Order: sequence, then structure tokens, then C-alpha cells
Amino acid sequence: MSKLIYIIDDEKEICELMRIVLESRNYTVQVGYDGDDALKMIEKKKPDLLIIDLMMPRINGYEVIARLKDIPETAQIPIMVLTSLTKGSRKSDEEWKKSLAVQDFITKPFEPLGILKRVQDIIGQ
Repeated sequence: MSKLIYIIDDEKEICELMRIVLESRNYTVQVGYDGDDALKMIEKKKPDLLIIDLMMPRINGYEVIARLKDIPETAQIPIMVLTSLTKGSRKSDEEWKKSLAVQDFITKPFEPLGILKRVQDIIGQ
């Protein structure tokens, strides 16, 4: 059975690129464009992986991550953050990953095939 991945980012081009790359490896992908979309999608069905940006309209990625971590039923959903917010930050991606308590953290721009490897490391297939 195909693993389900949600991609949540307000940049539609990023979502489409990620969708194409992940579907090429037989992942099932659903896309949302803000944190509200993410929470509604997760309420209907928990994904095997959530890939989310931090800065988005309405509900940002920080808030989505915090809400998911606070609810036992969603606290174990693997999360990969994909963002440009941290460009110029003195913190490394690894430090961001630890501070947010997520499975992976990637700064945009990114290498699509590199993302695929990291997804496979997190959820397999």
C-alpha cells in the first residue's frame, strides 16, 4: 500500500514540484496551501509524513506543529519542515530540527531528488 504524504506550502510551484517527484516513486500525495488546510486534512486522515513550510497565511507551520504535538493521536506523525525562513540564520538545519522536534528540516532552495532520499529515510517505500 502506498504511503500518504501531505505537502503544505503556500508556494504552489513548490507543492507541484514535490508532488511530481514523490508520485514518481509511488507515494500518494495530497497538497494544501496553509496551516488550516493541513489541520483539516489531518483530521480526516493521518498521513505517513507531513511536509510543511513555516511561514504561511492564516495558520503558520509553527502553530500546526505545536497543535499536532499537543494531541496524542497526532503527536507521532513524522514531520519534515521545508522553509526559506531560516536563510541567514546562525542556527544549522540540525539545530532547527531539534528545536522544533521534527524528523527533518530543510532550507529552501532544495534539491528535489535529495528530498526524495530523505523522505525514504523517514518513511520508506
